[in-house]
Amino acid sequence: MSSNDDIHAASGGGLRLDRGTQALVSVSTMQSPISELPPVAYDNLLVVSASAPSEIAETLSTAGAELSAVAQVPISGSETDYDGAMWVCDPLVPDDLTGLSMRLSRAFEALDDGLGWVVFDSLNVFLLYADEARVARFLDHTTTQAREHGLCGVYGLVRDAVDDSTYARLRRCTDTELDLR
Repeated sequence: MSSNDDIHAASGGGLRLDRGTQALVSVSTMQSPISELPPVAYDNLLVVSASAPSEIAETLSTAGAELSAVAQVPISGSETDYDGAMWVCDPLVPDDLTGLSMRLSRAFEALDDGLGWVVFDSLNVFLLYADEARVARFLDHTTTQAREHGLCGVYGLVRDAVDDSTYARLRRCTDTELDLR
């Protein structure tokens, strides 16, 4: 396990994580850890988000990302309408953690080992639809897989929307934490 010294808010924008580090990132409502990614993350990025692909693409494009190096797994109960440079799969409903796990396993194989980044915009959406214990098991499985592939993981959580025991349970699944609120 890494210490809190392994993750930093870098001046000039961006988080810096050591290879394979998995970070639980506390954000405020309507804040996304995507805006804190370092430029190197844009080279090989997988985003899991309830935000529309067009919103994710706009945020990343504004930050200078080459969208053809970005993939998104949309979390939504409805179809997404996106026809851009990012690779976007069919959406998954927030309580389909098994389906999401299967998609992530395939996506992790496609990301370059040791060079890719995985970003969950907000874990809160899963906590709204699935039991906390399931979400924690899913997060533990996901962080383990990401570590095995040497991928940096950023897992956003609106900290003020969860109690201390839920936070502690999710925190145990990651290597470090960072508060961006």
